[in-house]
Amino acid sequence: MTNRARRFSLPDLADERVDEAITSFIAGPEQRRGRRSAAAAEAKATGATSVASPFVALHTRIAWTEALHRERARSLRYRRPASVVVVAGEATTRSVDADHWLQRVAGPMAHVIQRGLRETDLVTRTGEARFQVLLPETAGNEASNVADRIVLDCQVWLQALHAPIRVRAAAAGTTPETTLDVALDRALGTIEPARTG
Repeated sequence: MTNRARRFSLPDLADERVDEAITSFIAGPEQRRGRRSAAAAEAKATGATSVASPFVALHTRIAWTEALHRERARSLRYRRPASVVVVAGEATTRSVDADHWLQRVAGPMAHVIQRGLRETDLVTRTGEARFQVLLPETAGNEASNVADRIVLDCQVWLQALHAPIRVRAAAAGTTPETTLDVALDRALGTIEPARTG
């Protein structure tokens, strides 16, 4: 046995926070992000084995914004493409019924958006039926294809339900002269006039 002082020591294992910290470390970062882990823990605690809420897999706005900043820095450093897509459900008429429809279609929209994305793509909900998607390693034209697919997939079932809702999407990517923040501003600018006009 040496007289060298210990560098590391284990915490008191009777402390339940230790168990949570170890479990979170082993599970990885996907289980520690914002509301996602709280919703997943609640579903697990209640024994819910049926179809999970499509919102459970979404990133919080804070986590999504942090990922946007990291991807912007990576894109600038390595000159790699990145894109964003903004998806918005909009009422085609002004009525209380149309507002209720927006609440009802938000979940199915989230499901459609996530269904065709890669694991590296991140989605957040920014409004009642409005979402933003971060697409690393994706050029602007590829992001436009993703946006078109989302709109078509949503419109199929919205028309079948005769819902007074339409879905619009705008995509924008980085260029040698622009950053990911500029791309997001462009996509938001494309969506906004129709929402306010």
